[in-house]
Amino acid sequence: VAMETVSLEHQIQSVQRHIAFLKKEQMELLHDLHLEILRLQKHCSELTHDLEIKELEARQQDVLDRELEEKCRAMEAQLQEKEKDNLEL
Repeated sequence: VAMETVSLEHQIQSVQRHIAFLKKEQMELLHDLHLEILRLQKHCSELTHDLEIKELEARQQDVLDRELEEKCRAMEAQLQEKEKDNLEL
């Protein structure tokens, strides 16, 4: 009976060591996953920021393009007026 008890105690200790090892492994894995999540969140924030900047620049470019187009139309209208005046002369 004594040998069986010793053997059982060894088995219990072995299982406890195994559980402790698995808990440690799980903690390390969770820690690594947490760091990876933080890294991905940071990367996502940077990409979102870049996208917002690009959209802002695109809107500003659109405004500049429209202004340029309007100036061109005005110049063309002036040119036609001048050509008409020249023909009258």
